[in-house]
Amino acid sequence: MKKKLSLVITLLTCLMISGCWDRMEINDLALVTALAFDTAGNNQVQISAQIFIPKSQKGSSGEGGGGGERQTLVRAEKGEDTADALAKLQAKIPRKLFWGQCKAFIFSEGFAKKGIREQFDFLVRHPQPRERAFIFVSEGMASEALKVLPPLERTSATALRKLAKNKTGIGTTMEQVSMMLKGESQSAIIPLIKILQPEETMKSYETIPYIFGTAIFKKDRMVAEISDKVTRGVMWIRNEIEEYTSTFKLNDGKEKVSLNPVKASVKLIPSIEGDHWIITVKVKTEGDIVQNGSMLNPMKPEAFNKIEKAFKEDVRERIELALHVVQQEVKVDVLGFAKEFHEKYPKEWEKVKNHWADLFPKVEVRTEIEARILRPGLTNYPGGVPKEEVEQ
Repeated sequence: MKKKLSLVITLLTCLMISGCWDRMEINDLALVTALAFDTAGNNQVQISAQIFIPKSQKGSSGEGGGGGERQTLVRAEKGEDTADALAKLQAKIPRKLFWGQCKAFIFSEGFAKKGIREQFDFLVRHPQPRERAFIFVSEGMASEALKVLPPLERTSATALRKLAKNKTGIGTTMEQVSMMLKGESQSAIIPLIKILQPEETMKSYETIPYIFGTAIFKKDRMVAEISDKVTRGVMWIRNEIEEYTSTFKLNDGKEKVSLNPVKASVKLIPSIEGDHWIITVKVKTEGDIVQNGSMLNPMKPEAFNKIEKAFKEDVRERIELALHVVQQEVKVDVLGFAKEFHEKYPKEWEKVKNHWADLFPKVEVRTEIEARILRPGLTNYPGGVPKEEVEQ
Protein backbone atom coordinates (compact mmCIF):
# COMPACT_ATOMS: atom_id res chain seq x y z
CA MET A 1 0.00 0.00 0.00
CA LYS A 2 2.87 2.36 0.82
CA LYS A 3 4.42 1.75 -2.60
CA LYS A 4 1.07 2.44 -4.34
CA LEU A 5 0.56 5.60 -2.31
CA SER A 6 4.07 6.81 -3.16
CA LEU A 7 3.40 6.15 -6.86
CA VAL A 8 0.14 8.15 -6.75
CA ILE A 9 1.86 11.08 -5.00
CA THR A 10 4.70 11.03 -7.54
CA LEU A 11 2.24 11.08 -10.47
CA LEU A 12 0.25 13.95 -8.94
CA THR A 13 3.44 15.91 -8.34
CA CYS A 14 4.47 15.45 -11.98
CA LEU A 15 1.11 16.75 -13.15
CA MET A 16 1.38 19.81 -10.91
CA ILE A 17 4.87 20.83 -12.05
CA SER A 18 4.09 20.46 -15.79
CA GLY A 19 1.59 23.34 -15.97
CA CYS A 20 3.76 25.50 -18.27
CA TRP A 21 4.66 22.85 -20.82
CA ASP A 22 2.80 24.69 -23.62
CA ARG A 23 3.98 28.22 -22.73
CA MET A 24 4.98 30.36 -25.71
CA GLU A 25 7.56 33.12 -25.34
CA ILE A 26 6.67 36.68 -26.42
CA ASN A 27 9.55 36.59 -28.92
CA ASP A 28 7.76 33.74 -30.72
CA LEU A 29 4.50 35.70 -31.17
CA ALA A 30 3.32 38.12 -33.88
CA LEU A 31 0.97 40.54 -32.08
CA VAL A 32 -2.03 41.36 -34.25
CA THR A 33 -3.35 44.85 -33.41
CA ALA A 34 -6.14 45.04 -36.03
CA LEU A 35 -7.77 42.91 -38.70
CA ALA A 36 -9.47 44.07 -41.92
CA PHE A 37 -11.98 42.20 -44.10
CA ASP A 38 -12.29 42.99 -47.83
CA THR A 39 -14.00 41.23 -50.71
CA ALA A 40 -11.85 39.45 -53.31
CA GLY A 41 -12.50 37.82 -56.66
CA ASN A 42 -14.10 34.37 -57.06
CA ASN A 43 -16.25 34.91 -53.95
CA GLN A 44 -13.19 34.93 -51.71
CA VAL A 45 -12.32 37.06 -48.69
CA GLN A 46 -9.14 39.08 -48.28
CA ILE A 47 -7.82 39.28 -44.73
CA SER A 48 -5.30 41.99 -43.80
CA ALA A 49 -3.54 41.87 -40.44
CA GLN A 50 -1.84 44.82 -38.79
CA ILE A 51 1.12 43.34 -36.89
CA PHE A 52 3.13 45.14 -34.22
CA ILE A 53 6.88 45.52 -34.85
CA PRO A 54 8.69 44.83 -31.51
CA LYS A 55 12.00 46.46 -32.51
CA SER A 56 10.24 49.83 -32.78
CA GLN A 57 9.99 49.89 -28.98
CA LYS A 58 13.73 50.43 -28.46
CA GLY A 59 14.21 53.59 -26.43
CA SER A 60 10.51 54.52 -26.55
CA SER A 61 8.14 54.95 -23.67
CA GLY A 62 4.46 55.71 -23.10
CA GLU A 63 1.82 55.31 -25.77
CA GLY A 64 2.68 58.19 -28.06
CA GLY A 65 3.56 57.84 -31.71
CA GLY A 66 6.99 56.98 -33.03
CA GLY A 67 7.81 60.38 -34.53
CA GLY A 68 7.35 59.12 -38.10
CA GLU A 69 8.78 55.64 -37.48
CA ARG A 70 6.44 52.92 -38.66
CA GLN A 71 5.58 50.64 -35.75
CA THR A 72 3.39 48.13 -37.60
CA LEU A 73 3.42 46.15 -40.81
CA VAL A 74 0.40 44.95 -42.79
CA ARG A 75 0.20 41.52 -44.37
CA ALA A 76 -2.73 40.23 -46.46
CA GLU A 77 -3.94 36.92 -47.87
CA LYS A 78 -7.01 35.64 -49.72
CA GLY A 79 -9.03 32.54 -48.93
CA GLU A 80 -12.41 30.84 -49.06
CA ASP A 81 -13.17 32.21 -45.60
CA THR A 82 -11.36 33.87 -42.68
CA ALA A 83 -9.87 30.65 -41.32
CA ASP A 84 -8.53 29.67 -44.76
CA ALA A 85 -7.01 33.11 -45.42
CA LEU A 86 -5.39 33.25 -41.98
CA ALA A 87 -3.91 29.78 -42.42
CA LYS A 88 -2.27 30.97 -45.65
CA LEU A 89 -1.13 34.16 -43.92
CA GLN A 90 0.43 32.22 -41.04
CA ALA A 91 2.53 30.26 -43.54
CA LYS A 92 4.24 33.54 -44.55
CA ILE A 93 4.90 34.86 -41.04
CA PRO A 94 7.70 33.31 -38.95
CA ARG A 95 5.97 33.99 -35.64
CA LYS A 96 2.69 32.60 -34.31
CA LEU A 97 -0.22 35.02 -34.84
CA PHE A 98 -1.59 36.14 -31.47
CA TRP A 99 -5.00 37.88 -31.14
CA GLY A 100 -4.97 38.89 -27.49
CA GLN A 101 -3.90 42.47 -28.34
CA CYS A 102 -6.24 42.98 -31.33
CA LYS A 103 -8.08 46.28 -30.76
CA ALA A 104 -10.18 46.61 -33.93
CA PHE A 105 -11.93 44.53 -36.58
CA ILE A 106 -12.79 46.48 -39.75
CA PHE A 107 -15.20 45.40 -42.50
CA SER A 108 -15.24 47.24 -45.83
CA GLU A 109 -18.59 48.76 -46.80
CA GLY A 110 -18.84 46.43 -49.81
CA PHE A 111 -18.16 43.43 -47.59
CA ALA A 112 -20.72 44.56 -45.01
CA LYS A 113 -23.46 44.92 -47.62
CA LYS A 114 -22.94 41.31 -48.70
CA GLY A 115 -23.14 40.03 -45.12
CA ILE A 116 -20.67 39.48 -42.28
CA ARG A 117 -22.20 36.38 -40.66
CA GLU A 118 -19.56 33.82 -41.70
CA GLN A 119 -16.59 36.00 -40.77
CA PHE A 120 -18.22 37.23 -37.56
CA ASP A 121 -18.78 33.58 -36.62
CA PHE A 122 -15.01 33.07 -36.75
CA LEU A 123 -14.41 36.04 -34.43
CA VAL A 124 -16.86 34.91 -31.74
CA ARG A 125 -15.93 31.22 -32.03
CA HIS A 126 -12.14 31.54 -31.96
CA PRO A 127 -10.78 31.63 -28.36
CA GLN A 128 -8.23 34.43 -28.90
CA PRO A 129 -10.09 37.52 -30.27
CA ARG A 130 -11.22 39.74 -27.39
CA GLU A 131 -14.91 40.47 -27.00
CA ARG A 132 -14.02 44.06 -26.01
CA ALA A 133 -12.34 44.75 -29.37
CA PHE A 134 -14.22 47.36 -31.42
CA ILE A 135 -16.00 46.69 -34.72
CA PHE A 136 -15.98 49.22 -37.59
CA VAL A 137 -17.19 49.54 -41.19
CA SER A 138 -14.91 51.46 -43.55
CA GLU A 139 -15.58 53.59 -46.58
CA GLY A 140 -13.55 51.94 -49.35
CA MET A 141 -10.99 49.21 -48.69
CA ALA A 142 -10.78 48.25 -45.01
CA SER A 143 -7.09 47.40 -45.36
CA GLU A 144 -6.27 51.06 -46.11
CA ALA A 145 -7.16 52.00 -42.52
CA LEU A 146 -4.39 49.67 -41.30
CA LYS A 147 -1.67 51.27 -43.43
CA VAL A 148 -1.82 54.83 -42.10
CA LEU A 149 0.61 56.11 -39.47
CA PRO A 150 -1.13 58.28 -36.80
CA PRO A 151 1.14 61.11 -35.56
CA LEU A 152 -0.09 60.80 -31.95
CA GLU A 153 -0.57 57.04 -31.53
CA ARG A 154 1.47 53.90 -32.08
CA THR A 155 -1.04 52.36 -34.47
CA SER A 156 -4.23 53.23 -36.34
CA ALA A 157 -5.94 50.52 -34.26
CA THR A 158 -5.08 52.42 -31.07
CA ALA A 159 -6.41 55.65 -32.58
CA LEU A 160 -9.71 53.97 -33.54
CA ARG A 161 -10.08 52.36 -30.12
CA LYS A 162 -9.64 55.70 -28.37
CA LEU A 163 -12.09 57.45 -30.72
CA ALA A 164 -14.69 54.75 -30.05
CA LYS A 165 -14.17 54.98 -26.28
CA ASN A 166 -14.51 58.78 -26.38
CA LYS A 167 -18.19 58.32 -27.35
CA THR A 168 -18.14 61.21 -29.81
CA GLY A 169 -20.07 58.80 -32.02
CA ILE A 170 -21.34 55.25 -31.79
CA GLY A 171 -18.75 52.81 -30.46
CA THR A 172 -19.58 49.09 -30.53
CA THR A 173 -17.54 46.13 -29.35
CA MET A 174 -17.63 42.61 -30.73
CA GLU A 175 -19.67 41.54 -27.70
CA GLN A 176 -22.22 44.34 -28.20
CA VAL A 177 -22.63 43.60 -31.92
CA SER A 178 -23.15 39.91 -31.14
CA MET A 179 -25.85 40.74 -28.57
CA MET A 180 -27.61 43.17 -30.94
CA LEU A 181 -27.70 40.69 -33.82
CA LYS A 182 -29.13 38.02 -31.50
CA GLY A 183 -31.62 40.45 -29.91
CA GLU A 184 -35.33 40.87 -30.48
CA SER A 185 -35.00 43.08 -33.57
CA GLN A 186 -31.93 41.26 -34.98
CA SER A 187 -30.35 44.56 -35.99
CA ALA A 188 -27.14 46.39 -35.14
CA ILE A 189 -25.34 49.70 -35.45
CA ILE A 190 -21.62 49.88 -36.22
CA PRO A 191 -19.53 53.07 -36.61
CA LEU A 192 -18.48 54.11 -40.11
CA ILE A 193 -14.90 55.26 -40.62
CA LYS A 194 -12.90 56.91 -43.36
CA ILE A 195 -9.35 58.21 -43.62
CA LEU A 196 -8.79 61.86 -42.74
CA GLN A 197 -7.22 63.91 -45.52
CA PRO A 198 -3.62 64.65 -44.41
CA GLU A 199 -2.29 68.19 -44.23
CA GLU A 200 -0.22 69.50 -47.13
CA THR A 201 3.01 69.24 -45.14
CA MET A 202 2.33 65.62 -44.13
CA LYS A 203 2.94 62.45 -46.12
CA SER A 204 -0.12 60.62 -47.48
CA TYR A 205 0.03 57.93 -44.79
CA GLU A 206 0.58 60.32 -41.86
CA THR A 207 -3.05 60.58 -40.82
CA ILE A 208 -5.78 58.64 -39.01
CA PRO A 209 -9.08 56.93 -39.74
CA TYR A 210 -11.97 58.70 -38.01
CA ILE A 211 -15.66 58.05 -37.28
CA PHE A 212 -18.04 59.99 -39.56
CA GLY A 213 -21.39 58.22 -39.25
CA THR A 214 -23.09 54.90 -38.52
CA ALA A 215 -23.85 51.76 -40.50
CA ILE A 216 -27.26 50.16 -39.93
CA PHE A 217 -27.41 46.36 -40.07
CA LYS A 218 -30.48 44.18 -40.52
CA LYS A 219 -29.43 40.72 -39.44
CA ASP A 220 -25.88 40.42 -40.81
CA ARG A 221 -26.17 42.84 -43.76
CA MET A 222 -25.56 46.56 -43.88
CA VAL A 223 -28.76 48.10 -45.26
CA ALA A 224 -28.25 51.85 -44.69
CA GLU A 225 -26.02 54.51 -43.21
CA ILE A 226 -26.88 57.59 -41.17
CA SER A 227 -25.05 60.87 -40.65
CA ASP A 228 -23.29 62.15 -37.53
CA LYS A 229 -26.26 64.39 -36.72
CA VAL A 230 -28.78 61.54 -36.92
CA THR A 231 -26.38 59.30 -34.99
CA ARG A 232 -26.38 61.80 -32.14
CA GLY A 233 -30.19 61.54 -31.94
CA VAL A 234 -29.99 57.75 -31.97
CA MET A 235 -27.51 57.91 -29.09
CA TRP A 236 -29.96 60.08 -27.13
CA ILE A 237 -32.74 57.51 -27.56
CA ARG A 238 -30.44 54.59 -26.73
CA ASN A 239 -29.25 56.40 -23.56
CA GLU A 240 -25.63 56.39 -24.80
CA ILE A 241 -25.02 60.13 -24.47
CA GLU A 242 -22.10 60.88 -22.18
CA GLU A 243 -20.24 64.15 -21.70
CA TYR A 244 -20.24 66.19 -24.91
CA THR A 245 -20.75 69.74 -26.20
CA SER A 246 -24.21 70.86 -27.37
CA THR A 247 -24.54 73.99 -29.52
CA PHE A 248 -27.99 75.37 -30.27
CA LYS A 249 -29.47 78.51 -31.82
CA LEU A 250 -31.44 81.43 -30.39
CA ASN A 251 -33.46 84.25 -31.99
CA ASP A 252 -34.16 82.52 -35.32
CA GLY A 253 -30.62 81.17 -35.61
CA LYS A 254 -28.84 84.51 -35.39
CA GLU A 255 -27.20 83.72 -32.03
CA LYS A 256 -25.73 80.55 -30.54
CA VAL A 257 -25.06 79.11 -27.10
CA SER A 258 -22.89 76.10 -26.25
CA LEU A 259 -23.17 73.83 -23.22
CA ASN A 260 -20.53 71.45 -21.87
CA PRO A 261 -20.45 68.90 -20.40
CA VAL A 262 -23.94 67.73 -21.32
CA LYS A 263 -25.10 64.72 -19.34
CA ALA A 264 -28.33 62.81 -19.89
CA SER A 265 -30.50 60.03 -18.52
CA VAL A 266 -33.02 58.51 -20.92
CA LYS A 267 -35.77 55.96 -20.28
CA LEU A 268 -37.99 54.21 -22.83
CA ILE A 269 -41.47 53.52 -21.44
CA PRO A 270 -43.62 51.22 -23.61
CA SER A 271 -47.41 51.01 -23.48
CA ILE A 272 -50.16 49.34 -25.51
CA GLU A 273 -53.60 50.88 -25.96
CA GLY A 274 -55.76 48.42 -27.87
CA ASP A 275 -53.90 47.85 -31.13
CA HIS A 276 -51.89 51.04 -30.63
CA TRP A 277 -48.24 50.55 -29.60
CA ILE A 278 -46.63 53.56 -27.93
CA ILE A 279 -43.13 54.41 -26.66
CA THR A 280 -42.49 57.39 -24.41
CA VAL A 281 -38.93 58.73 -24.55
CA LYS A 282 -38.31 60.33 -21.15
CA VAL A 283 -35.21 62.54 -21.11
CA LYS A 284 -33.47 64.31 -18.23
CA THR A 285 -30.45 66.35 -19.31
CA GLU A 286 -28.27 69.14 -17.96
CA GLY A 287 -25.16 71.13 -18.80
CA ASP A 288 -23.10 74.28 -18.15
CA ILE A 289 -22.75 77.28 -20.46
CA VAL A 290 -19.23 77.41 -21.93
CA GLN A 291 -19.86 79.90 -24.73
CA ASN A 292 -22.53 82.57 -24.97
CA GLY A 293 -22.79 83.95 -28.50
CA SER A 294 -26.02 85.78 -27.71
CA MET A 295 -26.73 89.19 -26.23
CA LEU A 296 -28.51 87.62 -23.25
CA ASN A 297 -27.42 87.77 -19.62
CA PRO A 298 -28.06 84.22 -18.31
CA MET A 299 -28.21 85.53 -14.74
CA LYS A 300 -31.49 87.25 -15.54
CA PRO A 301 -34.45 84.85 -15.03
CA GLU A 302 -36.14 85.82 -18.30
CA ALA A 303 -32.98 85.34 -20.36
CA PHE A 304 -32.07 82.16 -18.49
CA ASN A 305 -35.50 80.64 -19.23
CA LYS A 306 -35.14 81.56 -22.90
CA ILE A 307 -31.79 79.77 -23.17
CA GLU A 308 -33.05 76.73 -21.27
CA LYS A 309 -36.11 76.50 -23.53
CA ALA A 310 -33.88 76.63 -26.62
CA PHE A 311 -31.75 73.83 -25.15
CA LYS A 312 -34.87 71.70 -24.60
CA GLU A 313 -36.09 72.28 -28.17
CA ASP A 314 -32.67 71.39 -29.57
CA VAL A 315 -32.76 68.03 -27.76
CA ARG A 316 -36.30 67.42 -29.02
CA GLU A 317 -35.31 68.22 -32.61
CA ARG A 318 -32.34 65.85 -32.47
CA ILE A 319 -34.55 63.02 -31.20
CA GLU A 320 -37.34 63.68 -33.70
CA LEU A 321 -34.88 63.78 -36.61
CA ALA A 322 -33.43 60.42 -35.57
CA LEU A 323 -36.92 58.95 -35.18
CA HIS A 324 -37.97 60.10 -38.65
CA VAL A 325 -34.87 58.71 -40.36
CA VAL A 326 -34.78 55.39 -38.48
CA GLN A 327 -38.54 54.71 -38.36
CA GLN A 328 -39.74 56.08 -41.69
CA GLU A 329 -36.71 55.87 -43.98
CA VAL A 330 -34.44 53.06 -42.74
CA LYS A 331 -37.26 51.13 -41.00
CA VAL A 332 -34.87 49.07 -38.87
CA ASP A 333 -35.24 49.03 -35.08
CA VAL A 334 -31.82 50.01 -33.76
CA LEU A 335 -33.44 52.10 -31.02
CA GLY A 336 -34.22 49.24 -28.62
CA PHE A 337 -38.03 49.45 -28.87
CA ALA A 338 -38.42 45.69 -29.42
CA LYS A 339 -36.49 44.89 -26.24
CA GLU A 340 -38.65 47.24 -24.14
CA PHE A 341 -41.95 45.81 -25.43
CA HIS A 342 -40.71 42.24 -25.03
CA GLU A 343 -39.78 42.82 -21.40
CA LYS A 344 -43.01 44.59 -20.41
CA TYR A 345 -45.51 42.76 -22.63
CA PRO A 346 -44.12 39.25 -23.27
CA LYS A 347 -47.46 37.73 -24.35
CA GLU A 348 -48.28 40.53 -26.76
CA TRP A 349 -44.72 40.43 -28.09
CA GLU A 350 -45.04 36.76 -29.02
CA LYS A 351 -47.90 37.65 -31.35
CA VAL A 352 -46.01 40.36 -33.24
CA LYS A 353 -42.34 39.33 -33.12
CA ASN A 354 -42.42 37.66 -36.54
CA HIS A 355 -43.67 40.85 -38.21
CA TRP A 356 -42.02 43.45 -35.97
CA ALA A 357 -40.38 45.02 -39.04
CA ASP A 358 -43.88 45.99 -40.27
CA LEU A 359 -45.07 47.22 -36.87
CA PHE A 360 -41.96 49.22 -35.92
CA PRO A 361 -42.60 52.17 -38.30
CA LYS A 362 -46.14 52.46 -36.89
CA VAL A 363 -45.13 52.72 -33.23
CA GLU A 364 -46.13 56.13 -31.85
CA VAL A 365 -43.30 57.91 -30.07
CA ARG A 366 -43.95 60.56 -27.44
CA THR A 367 -41.24 62.69 -25.87
CA GLU A 368 -40.96 64.10 -22.35
CA ILE A 369 -37.88 66.29 -22.03
CA GLU A 370 -36.55 67.96 -18.91
CA ALA A 371 -33.56 70.15 -19.79
CA ARG A 372 -31.66 72.20 -17.20
CA ILE A 373 -28.74 74.59 -17.29
CA LEU A 374 -26.74 74.29 -14.07
CA ARG A 375 -24.13 77.06 -14.30
CA PRO A 376 -23.65 80.13 -16.54
CA GLY A 377 -19.84 79.96 -16.48
CA LEU A 378 -17.29 82.32 -14.93
CA THR A 379 -18.89 85.50 -16.24
CA ASN A 380 -22.47 86.77 -16.29
CA TYR A 381 -22.42 89.06 -19.30
CA PRO A 382 -21.39 88.03 -22.83
CA GLY A 383 -17.61 88.40 -23.17
CA GLY A 384 -16.39 91.60 -24.84
CA VAL A 385 -19.85 93.20 -24.97
CA PRO A 386 -20.55 96.54 -23.22
CA LYS A 387 -23.02 96.17 -20.38
CA GLU A 388 -25.50 98.62 -21.90
CA GLU A 389 -25.79 96.51 -25.09
CA VAL A 390 -26.76 93.32 -23.26
CA GLU A 391 -30.44 92.40 -23.25
CA GLN A 392 -31.73 92.78 -19.68
